[in-house]
Amino acid sequence: MKKAHTTYSPEAKLEMVLNIMKRKTTIQKVARENNIAATLISLWKKQAEDAILERYSNRRHNRRKAEPVENESPSALRIARKEARIAKTRASRLEASLKLAKERVATLEAAIQQLAASLDCKVVKNRTPRSKKA
Repeated sequence: MKKAHTTYSPEAKLEMVLNIMKRKTTIQKVARENNIAATLISLWKKQAEDAILERYSNRRHNRRKAEPVENESPSALRIARKEARIAKTRASRLEASLKLAKERVATLEAAIQQLAASLDCKVVKNRTPRSKKA
């Protein structure tokens, strides 16, 4: 049977989030007491923090609203952090691939040296071509 959708009033959400922000309790305890997913409470807390930051970042000393700056929006910051995480992951994968490639090259060079020794010949590395004289 499908669980009924429960809606919480803004006051109830505020009370839960304020208790967490004041460090009177933890997200896990509030979630257990109210039979709510901890991720939902974390989302409410994040929304409250974003609202507080937006409220105070858009005010100047003379109480006029500041011009919104695109780079300082919370969503742009989250996107930038996500892109940085992705780039870091890709870099670590590329480093691992490079390490494997270097190991393969070393193995192949050793095999070539053994083959050259068994054939009694000398291995000459590639040289840069000479420039043609005009």
